[in-house]
Amino acid sequence: MPERSHYDVLGVSPGAKPDAIRRAYLRQARRWHPDRPSGDTERMRAVNEAWQVLGDLRSRAAYDRTLARSAPGPTGGARTAGASPPVGRPRPAEPPPDPPAASPPPLELVGFRWRWIGLAATVVVAVAVVLILVATSAIDDSDPDSPITASAPVSQSRPEPGDCFLIGTTTLISVACEQPHDGLLVSWVPLGAPCPPDTELHWVRSAQEAVCYHPPSG
Repeated sequence: MPERSHYDVLGVSPGAKPDAIRRAYLRQARRWHPDRPSGDTERMRAVNEAWQVLGDLRSRAAYDRTLARSAPGPTGGARTAGASPPVGRPRPAEPPPDPPAASPPPLELVGFRWRWIGLAATVVVAVAVVLILVATSAIDDSDPDSPITASAPVSQSRPEPGDCFLIGTTTLISVACEQPHDGLLVSWVPLGAPCPPDTELHWVRSAQEAVCYHPPSG
């Protein structure tokens, strides 16, 4: 059987928008996290790997090109580079090799820098995945789509103004702003106090306070 694609793992179509992919990742993470009774370590690993690829526009584009190259051809087989021509047809003449370059191309230095940038991006994505796993380490077992519950008291995980957060069952969980989140915290206010214009209010039960926040754009 063909190997499942990252789109199959998250349950979205290849043409899904970034926001739909983000919601699908959160839904699958809440369902398969090992801390849940229905958790599955291997499926959670596949979900994290799919998000690592599809959550970044550049890596998703490269992955889509790989899928296109491995898609079935007219006869049902996958198109592969360097395949032999059909029997009975003459093999096309190969172009003569390019003459050796007199000196190294000037773009080699640029390529070297891009390789380092790619390595740094990989490290950032790995750290982001760890943060997501920490944020989803304790969740409500009553419903696969229930919000994430904080595993630490508010005094140890209380987001500050300027932090991004996920809304848990009774508290807020700080997360990196480049990861999927529910809002950017503007200020903490007592119950009944108004929020600044263009912000929304959310009551945090465990803190007995409310937050004014900007919801994520898009």
